[in-house]
This record gives sequence, structure tokens and C-alpha cells, in this order.
Amino acid sequence: MPKNDYIVLFVEGETEKEFYEVLFKYYLSSFKLTIGGYRIVNIKGISRFETKVSAKLKYEILPKHSSSTVKVFCCYDTDVFELAQKPPTNWEIVRKKVKELGISSFNEVKAIRMIEDWFLKDIDGLCKFLNIKVPKRLHGGNAIEKIKGIFKMGKKPKIYQKGSYTHKFVGNLNIAKIRGSISNELQELETILGISIKKK
Repeated sequence: MPKNDYIVLFVEGETEKEFYEVLFKYYLSSFKLTIGGYRIVNIKGISRFETKVSAKLKYEILPKHSSSTVKVFCCYDTDVFELAQKPPTNWEIVRKKVKELGISSFNEVKAIRMIEDWFLKDIDGLCKFLNIKVPKRLHGGNAIEKIKGIFKMGKKPKIYQKGSYTHKFVGNLNIAKIRGSISNELQELETILGISIKKK
């Protein structure tokens, strides 16, 4: 990858921004990335991708970086698309607007079904952060409900709120372990970064 390539990740909320910041710190410390830089942009809501992605690129990224060097990634949870009759974002519209700016590299990182499912890949690290024992059984219909339940187990119960920057637990998770278990979901990102997970 050319050294001047600039990676731009668009995420839904602060929780996601925190995760990708920690993930990139892991990448930078573990691999020789030849990128010119990267930026993680919180657009504060899944429905805002259609309007904010192209605007951020046009007014904040492209004045500083050539369109030929910019690699765009939109990172989001798939759960809101699986059951919705009318999905909150039309990715073809987003892709078209990005292309109109002269940017040919557009990619998606899909957390199946939500990024909280990724966090649960290292439940040991999450419970260590909360200073509690790993529960034998998790309660809740999805990963968010399960994590909310875990947060309430401590002597000083905490509240987990999706999209908020109040938890700050992501840095305590084993990112290498999580990364290894979601290799399919990170494949496009890591391919462009020029790294790969070694198969055991």
C-alpha cells in the first residue's frame, strides 16, 4: 500500500469510535502499516451516514488529502438492517456520493449483529474491568441486554448505554483475541491495511 494512503472510518457512536481507536493502536503496535494516516469519525447515528459521510469527506478530508489516496470505511451494526422494513441507510446512495467526490475506494465493516457481540468475545476482560466474576449464564435477548446485565453485577453497579463514551472499558479488552474471532468482519479493512490473521 502506498505510504500516502489515508484511511477514514465512519462510525455510529462513541462506543464504536472508542473500539476502533483501540483496534488501530493494536494494528500500529503489532504490524508495519504503510499508510499515510487515518481518522475515525463519529457521525452520531446510523441514519446520518447518507448525509454526513460525503459532507465530512468534501469539507474536512479532501482539502487535505487527494481523492485518489482516500480509503473510506463505513462501520455499522447489521441488526437494524436485518429486521427493518425500511433500512435507516441506503448504502448505494452513500457509495454514489462518495464516488462523485472522486473517491473510488468505498468499503463496509459490518458488526454481526452488533459491536457488543464483539465485546462479548472477551467476556473475561470485561468482567475483570468491572471487578466481578464471569457469570455462568448471561441473561438477555441480545448482546446489548447481556452487557447491561453484566454491568449491573458489580458492588457498585454501572450503566451501559450504547453509543456513549461513559464506559471506557474497551481498552481493557483483549483486542488480539477479539480480532482473531471476527476475522471475516475485519477482512476488507485488514486487506487494505496490508495485514492478515495467520491461520492456525
